[in-house]
Amino acid sequence: MKFKKIFFQDYIVTAPLPLALERCWECEIQSAQNFLRPILDLGCGEGLFALNLVDEKIDVGVEPNPVELERAHSLNKYIELIGCFGDSIPKQDKSFQTIFSNSVLEHIPDIKPVLLELHRLLADNGQAYFTLPTDKFDQYSVGYQFLSGLGLKGFALQYKNMFNKFWRHYHCYNKADWELLFNQCGFKVKAQFEYASKTQCIFNNIATPLCLFSFVVKKLTNRWFLLPPLRKLVTKLIHVPLFSFLAHLNTQPSGKGGLIFFALEKN
Repeated sequence: MKFKKIFFQDYIVTAPLPLALERCWECEIQSAQNFLRPILDLGCGEGLFALNLVDEKIDVGVEPNPVELERAHSLNKYIELIGCFGDSIPKQDKSFQTIFSNSVLEHIPDIKPVLLELHRLLADNGQAYFTLPTDKFDQYSVGYQFLSGLGLKGFALQYKNMFNKFWRHYHCYNKADWELLFNQCGFKVKAQFEYASKTQCIFNNIATPLCLFSFVVKKLTNRWFLLPPLRKLVTKLIHVPLFSFLAHLNTQPSGKGGLIFFALEKN
């Protein structure tokens, strides 16, 4: 698989700042892995991640949302796109040498059937690469930090629950609990590391409300920006000079990262 070399300058043109920053970290992570074909992208969404990650087409993308799938078709970064849920993918056993998902599994309420399906689809010598939130991700939100700092632990917990409900995060686990879940579904951990510091997570959390207009545009048009040429100009003058330093991956000590990467193989 041929990966792109520069991520932030391209990604920030296609997505709001906080989303682009997080995805750039994940682009850096995934581009360092060994991607052998055939490749499955679980939860490919609108295809922006593939657009900014690789110079080639990915073999198969799976996405249950038809609106996102339509946009992915238009970006033309997949040889095949399948509209289905992750627990029932119409492919034969051991079809893929590489399976990856980017900030997807945490949004699936019943996650075990999906992991078992991925285990079925992965070749015996294949690799699976997942990026996921840790149990620190919701704690590294502005509201939780503010309320905890005031000693309002009960309100902080309520805010954390509201935060996860809003973003539809059903699974935010520490390293050991993620590993236990993978083991229960037939995987073993080949490598893992945490990333996204407390400061980075808080910055992204602060920046997110500033992107409200972009979220509205996305809902109405299935694109993040109404005027791409204007976005390119803003990116060149503001985002790249001011925020490029935040786009580089910084790994974190165990138990400190807001996000975590796992490389898995079959038991």
